Amino acid sequence: MSDRQSEIRDVEALFAYELEAVYDMEVRLVDALDDMSQLATNDNLSKGFAIHRRETERQVENVEAAFAALGREPNRRPNRIVDGLLAEREGIDAGVADDALRNVYYRNAAIRTERLEITSYEGLLELAERGDLGAAVTEPLERNLAQEEKTLRKLEGLADDDSGLKSLWDDVTGS
Repeated sequence: MSDRQSEIRDVEALFAYELEAVYDMEVRLVDALDDMSQLATNDNLSKGFAIHRRETERQVENVEAAFAALGREPNRRPNRIVDGLLAEREGIDAGVADDALRNVYYRNAAIRTERLEITSYEGLLELAERGDLGAAVTEPLERNLAQEEKTLRKLEGLADDDSGLKSLWDDVTGS
């Protein structure tokens, strides 16, 4: 256990610790979304990643606002789950020769990431409520949670959208 972990003695400290990991996640996803937007060959997917990149930049600002409401400077701590997700994507980028398969992987990876983000924000909001940290802390995080849920619904709908990834699935499966 690190020194920082041993200093967690109350709900606010645990909240700040978890917020640091979420901050790291959002900052790192800005670059990852840019990369995936450029590498995806499906127009809907590429545009979606570009739009979500801009949304994620605002989410970074919202996390910074939560830090400010706590009276803390924004700090990042390594988020090992995000490390793994990004390493997996790098492996796919290096090893998949078929652009259509890469697009399918990107969509599925984006869904996994959205679910992680949703779970992270739900956990933060639960801690904030338990610690009675106030609306100035929770409101920016609630905005992020709502955006992540909306993005997840869009991603899940892409496979059923005739103009979206349906054609990609057909390409992959030869239908």
